[in-house]
Amino acid sequence: MSHLSLNTLLATEQYSLADAEKKASLLPVIREQLARARENNRHIRSFFDKQGVDVGRIPTLEEVPPMPVQMFKYFDLATCPQEQIVRVLKSSGTTNNLASKVPLSKITTANQIKAVNATLSGYLGKKRRVFLVIDHPGINDHRLELTARTAGVRGLSLYARKMHFLLKENNGKLELNLPEIEAVARDCAGADVYVFGFTYIIWSVFYQQIRDMKPGFKFNDVRLFHSGGWKKLEAQQVSRAHFSEEIAKVFGGSKSKVHDFYGMAEQTGIIFVDCEQGNKHVPNFSHVIIRDWQTLKPCGVDEPGLINVMSILSDSYYCQSILTEDIGYLVGLDDCPCGRKGRYFRFKSRMEKVEVRGCGDTFRA
Repeated sequence: MSHLSLNTLLATEQYSLADAEKKASLLPVIREQLARARENNRHIRSFFDKQGVDVGRIPTLEEVPPMPVQMFKYFDLATCPQEQIVRVLKSSGTTNNLASKVPLSKITTANQIKAVNATLSGYLGKKRRVFLVIDHPGINDHRLELTARTAGVRGLSLYARKMHFLLKENNGKLELNLPEIEAVARDCAGADVYVFGFTYIIWSVFYQQIRDMKPGFKFNDVRLFHSGGWKKLEAQQVSRAHFSEEIAKVFGGSKSKVHDFYGMAEQTGIIFVDCEQGNKHVPNFSHVIIRDWQTLKPCGVDEPGLINVMSILSDSYYCQSILTEDIGYLVGLDDCPCGRKGRYFRFKSRMEKVEVRGCGDTFRA
């Protein structure tokens, strides 16, 4: 079976490839990318050498060494010359208040934009829509440091023909941007709309302040995408079903069009969006393996383990195989009732105090 290039995988209709077909295309591309990564970064070279990995002969995707995500907090994992780095994306710091540093080149950024565009097209179609952001306008200020929250807004703005920010910042606190909300209700009636925000902000700020109002939204079609913050909501005993029902009511839409998605700063461009069945699907240019948190061996269907996200989007940092600190489980392959092919999984929770065996020592040359 001949393998498909990155550009072909981006251009091919997402979720149209069977799992085996996609894996056969990803492996040779990843081998080539790992060879360049090894050559250009001494930490990655040490990571491979100390595990006895010959990147040119890796036989399966399961045997590509997964990089523990916390290594982005301690090491420079750039895989291209420094002069090609145009931005450094920083995640929110969760380990000792350290933030991951993800170096981005023009090529990587372009690939990430194409990837989000390709993924969203499966949910939004080809037509541009009005984009409602449940955040404040300052989050999109290009003069500020590029964070995961900013990257989320910019990444999903690709389909926007017009943007509205439904919150504002007042003395460091977020609150409803009432003039903008009124303008949206007045000027966007009958429009096709999509909405994005971080789950916790949507619920703790936007919903709490707007639930007793009648904003008067009357859209032709509305889809809402949200991500992050479930741990805080679960502590408040807010279920996913209740969240979707209540947010759908605010926008006058259907709860089936409220889509949670899983993503991470270290794999920007890759978003795993819930389908109508509540399963997260893997796009053509990515792969997901669930690994046992003790042995790191691949888990079977319905067996919970650490989520290992693989990608071929980056030429500027190690994206090919990243071991997250999140627990999920594989639901199935190629047979989701929604009709999308490939593997599909569900996110379960974050893992407390993750300590992957031998992490840091494999990097020091």
